[in-house]
Amino acid sequence: MKLATAFAALAGCTILATAPATAAVVDFTDIKATWFDVVSLGGPAPTTSGNGTASASVRWGTDTGSGQSGYDFDTIAIPQLTVNPPGGSATTNIGLFRHVNQPISGGTSISSAKLRLTTDVLVDGNFLSTVNFVYLFDHDETTNNADPCAYGGANGQGANINGCADRVLSNFNGQSEFFTIDGYNYALDVVGFLVDGNPVTNFLTVEQATSEAFLRGRLVLYSQAVPEPATWAMMISGFGLVGFAARRRRTVESVSA
Repeated sequence: MKLATAFAALAGCTILATAPATAAVVDFTDIKATWFDVVSLGGPAPTTSGNGTASASVRWGTDTGSGQSGYDFDTIAIPQLTVNPPGGSATTNIGLFRHVNQPISGGTSISSAKLRLTTDVLVDGNFLSTVNFVYLFDHDETTNNADPCAYGGANGQGANINGCADRVLSNFNGQSEFFTIDGYNYALDVVGFLVDGNPVTNFLTVEQATSEAFLRGRLVLYSQAVPEPATWAMMISGFGLVGFAARRRRTVESVSA
């Protein structure tokens, strides 16, 4: 009788251990943006404004008559996201990104910049923690008079209407933190941009104009958001960013509230 009771208890524990987690609703509030770690290729040092507020900007390059180039980021009210651990959420807009694309002197652009979003995280209406999510923006400043252009085809058409478009990519960065739901560590991953209602990974920005797009993201497990070593290797060979070679994916154990 005792043996049967023990087996029944063990079976009950197994059922409890494997029971699926319940869905959780995640809200992000009091979101602040900060540009940092801007990698300049020359010319005047990049400058930032509005860091730590809802609207942050960075400017760079030697002005040739129309002003400096730069990035702007405006935070938005991110819609509620639902996860059923360990599953992820749907994709949504997480902020409004703009590239002020002005003609600047050659060799005075940037190759990358990082954006930090600091936000309070609420789970099922209860405050959980304040978390920093970090995204890397990879910037390719193209030669304006090339034909064909590096991206988008012929000069003078489409995104290249005013000269060759620049290209912006955004990737999740391993400096990001996470928050925990039912023992699972979550991060707000970035998946690309929404341009005129169309999802893209390569954002081509028009010369002598301000191009804007929503930055898109979704909740995933932290381990799924951080680029794997093979991805880093591809980025290094593709973008020539040697500095990435020394950065390893870190294992984060906790987040301070």
